[in-house]
Amino acid sequence: MRTICWNCRGLGNDSTVQRLKEINRKYLTDIICLSETKQQDDNVRDVGAQLGFLRYVSVPPRELTGGLVIFWHRLVQLSVLSQSPNLIDCKVGINGSSFKLASLSRRNEAWILLGDFNEILGNHEKIGARERLALSFQDFRNLVRNNNLLDVNSIGNRFSWVGKRGTHTIQCSLDRTMANGAWFTEFPAFETEFLELGESDHRPLVIFISHDKEEPRRVFRFDSRMTHKEGFNESVYRGWRGSGQMQLIQQPLARRLKQCRAQISLWKRHNRHNAEERIQILRGRLDKAICSPTTTTQEVDILRDDLNQTSRVMWLHAGDKNTKYFHSVTKVRRHRLHLSSIQDCIRVVHRGQKQIALVAQDYFQSLFGNTVDNSRLYTKVLGTFQTRVTNEMNENLTRNLTEHLARTDSLLFFIINFGRTSNQK
Repeated sequence: MRTICWNCRGLGNDSTVQRLKEINRKYLTDIICLSETKQQDDNVRDVGAQLGFLRYVSVPPRELTGGLVIFWHRLVQLSVLSQSPNLIDCKVGINGSSFKLASLSRRNEAWILLGDFNEILGNHEKIGARERLALSFQDFRNLVRNNNLLDVNSIGNRFSWVGKRGTHTIQCSLDRTMANGAWFTEFPAFETEFLELGESDHRPLVIFISHDKEEPRRVFRFDSRMTHKEGFNESVYRGWRGSGQMQLIQQPLARRLKQCRAQISLWKRHNRHNAEERIQILRGRLDKAICSPTTTTQEVDILRDDLNQTSRVMWLHAGDKNTKYFHSVTKVRRHRLHLSSIQDCIRVVHRGQKQIALVAQDYFQSLFGNTVDNSRLYTKVLGTFQTRVTNEMNENLTRNLTEHLARTDSLLFFIINFGRTSNQK
């Protein structure tokens, strides 16, 4: 399961909604938790519909500040236990597992606390400006210790907030994901990814919740739009012929295809024609510019404009409406085809890609294996088939090889190889 957590600083901004769409499309999230929405319920519901989430719970803002919302997918069972202007406490269930989200009182159950804490544990979680007194961190430290909370493993830049205080650029670890001991026992492969800054002064967080640690497999996909790009055909040619002594020998088709795939992948790494890759590069530049104390506001605004043009934010009121149906269909199909658990022949549920693969392997081995004598079944089924190969035809096909047949086969072999040789010249 994947969850987004983000202090978005207002859902009324088109670029913020577009960023949520990009993250949701890339990670196929099941739950989205947003703070500082600054929007009433009607606008929040419209944004959820654009993202493909019809189930939600929201806390309206107070005047022009605050506001919380949680969107969840239809496959997730989520029930709200309590809510306030600063916290939504709920119970989540998916694929036979359940946990508490943002609870501070149920120590014996697995629960997770995530969001903008607006506080840090010490000066080591702060860059810029003067240091704070150690006594000022005491309340937050007591909360973490009394509730047996621990920070989870993470990737990316943990300094999730960047702001200006006078002439100083300050970075702090305000946004985080924490859980209790029961949670780490239940979900040992739990991990948080901090994404790039951009539309808000807070980083979006993507939380991966799984029972088993699984390394993602990169899948090669051929893009026919690249065939007319400069250097593409040459990379295919190099892969097909091979390099060095491999050009002088006959290679199997499977090896040629593997070499072509490697050469195309190498070409793609040096030629960024994919729009999503260009957007990712621009986001990295914008993130570095925001965090740098020497970057001016004008330079940051220029990078934001470049990013907005590349990601086609202006299509939110035009082209995006025309393609919204197709995006929703694709998203629903991905969720429908995603296999998170499987039930074996004795109705035991298995989770994780490795366990799912083992159950599928056992099923097909038992289905097509030779452990059961099906000779009687074959006779009963095939007995109704009309005979096509006569005894005379069978004797002709199974007779011993003669000199005449050997010469014929040799001639045919020579013609085939001659054709291959001539094509390589």
